[in-house]
Amino acid sequence: MSSNPAPYSPLPTPQKEAGIAIRVNNLSKCYQIYDTPRDRLKQFVVPKLYKALSPLRRVFSTPYSQLPTFHKEFWALKDVSFEVKKGETIGIIGRNGSGKSTLLQIICGTLTPTSGAVETNGRIAALLELGSGFNPEFTGRENVYMNGAVLGLNTEEVNERFDDIAAFADIGEYIEQPVKTYSSGMFVRLAFAVNIMSKPEIMIVDEALSVGDMSFQAKCMTALTRIQEGGATVLFVSHDIGALKSLCSKGIYLERGTVQEIGPAGDVAEHYTRAMREEMNSEGISRKPLAGMQPEATPSLESQKKRKKQEFKISKEFEKQVAHFRYGDGGAKITFAELLDEELHPTNAVRFNQSVFIRVYFETATDNEISCNYYILDDKRNLIIGASLNLVDGAQPLLSVKSGGRYVVTYRTRLPLHEGNYSVQLQITKPIVHGHTATFLDVIDDALVFRVSRREGFRIWTKAFVENEVEIKDC
Repeated sequence: MSSNPAPYSPLPTPQKEAGIAIRVNNLSKCYQIYDTPRDRLKQFVVPKLYKALSPLRRVFSTPYSQLPTFHKEFWALKDVSFEVKKGETIGIIGRNGSGKSTLLQIICGTLTPTSGAVETNGRIAALLELGSGFNPEFTGRENVYMNGAVLGLNTEEVNERFDDIAAFADIGEYIEQPVKTYSSGMFVRLAFAVNIMSKPEIMIVDEALSVGDMSFQAKCMTALTRIQEGGATVLFVSHDIGALKSLCSKGIYLERGTVQEIGPAGDVAEHYTRAMREEMNSEGISRKPLAGMQPEATPSLESQKKRKKQEFKISKEFEKQVAHFRYGDGGAKITFAELLDEELHPTNAVRFNQSVFIRVYFETATDNEISCNYYILDDKRNLIIGASLNLVDGAQPLLSVKSGGRYVVTYRTRLPLHEGNYSVQLQITKPIVHGHTATFLDVIDDALVFRVSRREGFRIWTKAFVENEVEIKDC
């Protein structure tokens, strides 16, 4: 039986700091797992029976501390510690079962930890489980008033905000119907609307937003951004890496109940993605393509032999520079990469909408069909543009490579991007199911870094801008 840490106790009020919204200190949660109901009964009876016979304990050879246990221990969280400053937005990522939801429930006070301490400073609004806090027999309107009271709003405040809540939820006449008649999406709409309109100091959001449709999700992201701008603290859990990168300033990566990493949201998200890809690689070794989804036949190297020979480049400096940022299953290795301007000169500063070449040099140690891909990321690690061989004009087939081969792949693209810093991720992949999943042979994050200057004339405000045509009629 594992020894438990010190029992749970809230931090004393004098230790609260004005700048801290949430403090989690050595938080742990253990569940007892029983194989059968009989084991649960034994675990309940045996220790009590032993204590009841304490006057006769001298006849027992087994100390109380060594009594047999009839359960297994599952630690959903183990010694988790972090702080969230007021006004920060923190994203929590991790695979299913990593302890994310358990952590949020303990912070909200709906679950008691086994050990550790939690401190929160400010009114909390939490959107955790679907429809939690709703009375299924009450109408939507009645539940709005009930949840408003739970969140600390009086009747007058709910009256003032009710029209905004109903408009945000956008469930029409269903607002007057019992919530037991609602779909899952309607539950989330109303729950989120009540929470967001309560103007919380701390907003905690689990993955409930994934239930809503695309339009509602966009509305939620806008609302979260606005409460961020208003100085609220947001704790956000999602599998949407893009949302985490764009919304969150910091990230927390949980794995099997322990903190793997705390840092900038983009870096944490990339490390999580890398771990998932490496796991896919290990799983993909024995995976076979699904029936009816076999890779398409591709031409041999003959067509490529007819092309003009390209000087192959190997750079020890490049390999040293990217060593910390590369991973993969092997079988291919990128030896050099360069960003070239229209005159094929290396560059790291480009104009808005400039045409550039992304050239990748790599060696192979396998006979297979592979793809060489690139993706351009912004400073928050959001994927902006990119391509693989089967996504270029003319549907370029996969590349048939030979062990010991050397290849150069050059993409030509334009960069209609907002001013700022960008990086290029390079990938060599081998398809498992064509067009769906792949093994990552070699991946380099931040293989190239460059800056886009401001658009001349009228400045753009979006991450990317594509030229438009417009027609105006005087009616």
